[in-house]
Amino acid sequence: MTFSGTRFLDSIAEQGIPPKWGQFGAQMSADGAIVTHLVAAVKEAHETGSSEARDAALRLFDEKRDNLAAARQLIATQLTDYRESGRWARLDAVVRSADVDELVEGMRGHFGLHPFPIALESIRFNFEYVREHGFEEFYHMTDQYLAEIERLTEEGRAAFEAGEDGESFPPFWLYKLDMASVEVPTHCHICQNLITYAERALDES
Repeated sequence: MTFSGTRFLDSIAEQGIPPKWGQFGAQMSADGAIVTHLVAAVKEAHETGSSEARDAALRLFDEKRDNLAAARQLIATQLTDYRESGRWARLDAVVRSADVDELVEGMRGHFGLHPFPIALESIRFNFEYVREHGFEEFYHMTDQYLAEIERLTEEGRAAFEAGEDGESFPPFWLYKLDMASVEVPTHCHICQNLITYAERALDES
């Protein structure tokens, strides 16, 4: 019997998200939140020339970088631990046997608020990716994605320090960093649904 969408949501209501994956999800939400404050600080520095706003923006760049580094370290640790324990293979088997359509429909009443429900479409994509490539490769892909966000963050910090604001706001480097970073929770916070589903289904099997 497959682990149903209703049982999955009940397990979250009863037990929450497994701690490590909840921590990762929070870090990914934080990346999107930090960039919002970062854009505001850069704008203030641009408009006022304030050294305080400039210092605040630099602190936020560093906070964003450090948060991403911590998230990537968590992935690295989990990749090793689950590989050595053989848990990835067992989780892969759970995903292969899941009824994804039933799961998505079970979640739709809670998370299908928009005509294009990104949360549900992301869940569907994640299941398909793991079915084709396996969990371990999924998290390698995730790590590479976050490495690209780190790169954009470092490039943005360098552009800010060099005063590459231009006359209009936002400068393109900030627009790009903002757009890329607000997408991070859409992919990497939501992916905790996939791993939570697999973990709980395996533990209850």
